[in-house]
Amino acid sequence: MKYPAPLAPEDTPQAIALGQRMEQYYQTEPGYAAFTHVNNLPEQWKHIRAAILAVLRKQPQCRVLEVGAGRSGFPSYMADHRASLHYTAQDITQCNADYLAAIADAVHFGRVSAMEDQHFDIIFSTFVFEHESTPRRSLEKLFGMLEPEGSLFLFCPRYDMPLYLPHSADHYSAARRMAITLFLLGARLWTRLSGRPMFFIHTDPALFHLPWGRDRDAIHWVSLGDVRALFRHRGRVERLRLASGGIKDSIVKNLLQLNIRVTRRA
Repeated sequence: MKYPAPLAPEDTPQAIALGQRMEQYYQTEPGYAAFTHVNNLPEQWKHIRAAILAVLRKQPQCRVLEVGAGRSGFPSYMADHRASLHYTAQDITQCNADYLAAIADAVHFGRVSAMEDQHFDIIFSTFVFEHESTPRRSLEKLFGMLEPEGSLFLFCPRYDMPLYLPHSADHYSAARRMAITLFLLGARLWTRLSGRPMFFIHTDPALFHLPWGRDRDAIHWVSLGDVRALFRHRGRVERLRLASGGIKDSIVKNLLQLNIRVTRRA
């Protein structure tokens, strides 16, 4: 299927150039929230905690990798079992180098695909996957580092709901947004029928046209169908439910977000 501009596969020159531009942005933007505030995401982390405790019932140590750690509060969240964890933090930029060195057992700066081969029981990311310029390559790398029956947790926005586009398309006219939406409806159906993931990269995000706003830097238009197709026959993909405070909150957290656990088959 042909990708219409401004969408592209991750291995095209446009997507590669965008990835380099985004890395430069994150390395030079000191006010970005991930560099200034310690995150606390107990609704997502409770699922990871349960998986870690299940591992610790079988073995004395659990090897954990957090992708896109930023200023992670996860080690503090797991303080009661911290001594039983080997926690590795990965991030694309060294803006949080001192912070991560103080809380992690190991730190990797740079792309996921450039990490040395290691093995982990649990790998997770929270609100990072939508910023990946090489989502398929990163998922393949992470899945390959999982132990048999190990789990990969992904929490982020999803953009495969009908008529829903990320804020990275805020700078387009209504007509152009509708044209993109109609194309995506057909593309998502094609993935479902063919079993072939597409992993759309948006090469012209609103971040570079409008003042920063939430998800205006969402360059990967995340689809649950893409992830399911990628891991078909190799892993179990389980949707996770987040606690909510009402119908609207439930729609945002459980329909407009990707909350999944991918378990590698033994």
